[in-house]
Amino acid sequence: MKSILVKEYYNWFNSYVKSFYGNDSVVNQNIELKEKHTLKVSEHAVNIAKSLSLTEEQVNIAEIIGLFHDIGRFEQFKKYKTFKDYLSENHATLGIKVLKENKVLENLDENIKEVIIKAISLHNAKELPKNLDKENALFCKLIRDADKLDIYRVIIEYEKERENKPNPAIDNLPFTEGYNKELIQEIFLGRRINNNVLKNYNDRKIYELGWVLDLNYSFSLNYIKEKKVLESLINCLPKNEEINELYRYLEQYIKNFK
Repeated sequence: MKSILVKEYYNWFNSYVKSFYGNDSVVNQNIELKEKHTLKVSEHAVNIAKSLSLTEEQVNIAEIIGLFHDIGRFEQFKKYKTFKDYLSENHATLGIKVLKENKVLENLDENIKEVIIKAISLHNAKELPKNLDKENALFCKLIRDADKLDIYRVIIEYEKERENKPNPAIDNLPFTEGYNKELIQEIFLGRRINNNVLKNYNDRKIYELGWVLDLNYSFSLNYIKEKKVLESLINCLPKNEEINELYRYLEQYIKNFK
């Protein structure tokens, strides 16, 4: 895949997203949110790919997967006014439909096209299938890391502006006391948490902390450390020994990651 084709994809993306802006301020707010997220994820995907010393073509593939991983989000929010897949439809599946209907990937080699489609289709899965071949596993893991890194940015930035710029599409769980202690045990056991079991704001913060265990590359864990992601999320939770233990566990996990 040549760099000039990557530029053409950016041009298509910019034109496509522009069509979703209009007179509805809530829609505009969330289209802008996902547009910025997409560009940041593409940037992370490139940086992770380069940290792995991938070829120029592989770096380009990673960038395109980043650019299109959430392409279904725009139609999803326009149609359903939510980013919750279980209240609308799977945004990865919707994104693949958008790409196919617009024949966006038609000029690509069939193998490259399949790799991109596979990575997009699995970027939001709870866990990756165990039977992926080496190439598909590489790009699936890469986009999942890149996606989470920028979602952490979105989360942390929103914590700072929640009072002045509330967004129900992000803030959709009640601020009740306590949290589900079983979620912490799931993290200690190395298990992935289902987001449909979250009952309040605190549960969501624990769920987001659990993503650390699903990161695949040293670049990603270094980013978490440099940006003080753990500290930012832990500070949102109640102050007690159980939460302190969770922090120490994840801090040690990052320290020992190879």
